[in-house]
This record gives sequence, C-alpha cells and structure tokens, in this order.
Amino acid sequence: MEDTICRYVGDGIETLMIRSLGGKKENLSEAVALYKEHQRANLVVHSRLYPTVCETLEHFKFLPMAVISNKTMEFIAPLLKRLGIAEYFRLVIGADFGLPLKPAPDAVLKTLANFGVSKERAVIVGDGTTDIRAGKAAGIITCSVTYGFRPEEELRKVGPDYMIHELAGLKDLFRPDS
Repeated sequence: MEDTICRYVGDGIETLMIRSLGGKKENLSEAVALYKEHQRANLVVHSRLYPTVCETLEHFKFLPMAVISNKTMEFIAPLLKRLGIAEYFRLVIGADFGLPLKPAPDAVLKTLANFGVSKERAVIVGDGTTDIRAGKAAGIITCSVTYGFRPEEELRKVGPDYMIHELAGLKDLFRPDS
C-alpha cells in the first residue's frame, strides 16, 4: 500500500487525489478538502530532513537557492519554516504561483530569470522524475537524489546528469565559488 501511495505523489494535490480515487473525479473537491485539512493538522508530524541537508544548505548558502514544488504555498512555507531551512531559499514557487506544474519548465525558467543566472550555471536537485524532466526541459543541469519517493531505477530512466545518494554529494560535484 505504501509503495502505491508513493507512486501517486509528486504531480500536485489534484492529481494525487485523482490517482487515489482510481482515476475518478466525482468526489475530487471533497477529497482535496479532506487532504488539505489532514495536511494542515499533520504537516510536520512525520516530516524530517534527510541526513546532511542542513550542512549542505549551509555549504551553498551564498548561492541563490530556490524551492520549486508542486505543493501549494499553504504547505511549503510552514514546512520549510518548521524544519528550520526557510532562510536558505531566496525564492519559493508553489503550485499556486500561477505557473504550470513540473515537469513544465516554467518555474525553473522563472527562477533563472529572477536570479539572473544562466542555464549553464544552474542545477535542479530533486527526488522525483518531474524535477529532472523540468530541469531537462529548461536546459539546465539535473541531479537526482535517490532517497525520496521514487526508486533509483525510475530516476535513472529519465536520465539525470548526476545521481547522488545523500545531499552532501553535491559538495563533491559543485563548488559554491565556481
């Protein structure tokens, strides 16, 4: 059951609920409302940072970093704050930002424009296929982390430029001053 649910995650709340409802949309608005109510009450009950996240963010803190998520800001902002990492991100783009969801490249391109960063000097790091597909569509470097909701084999199929098993692996791949 948990494996099935993990496969449903990553493409936004509505898609998650449609998948959970067996592809039916009749009770979608009620399902989304129930999901949001549950999320609000349990946002960080089981949410924890993966190992080496804080040290890696600290290592790269002088670079402009962003969060691009298919979650809504209602959940992203409090989650980042409660996990103690909100300060590292100069920009946070959620599903309700008015841009198409990943794997569309729009949020990535918006981030590059906002930071004034060229495609050659940008990398997207993600635990899902939508992250890698968005990065590829935007023409930037892509890096999969293998500890999220997608199995390594599935991530490899979308062809990330790099694959790491913990976030600290970024320190071996990229220098904050280069």
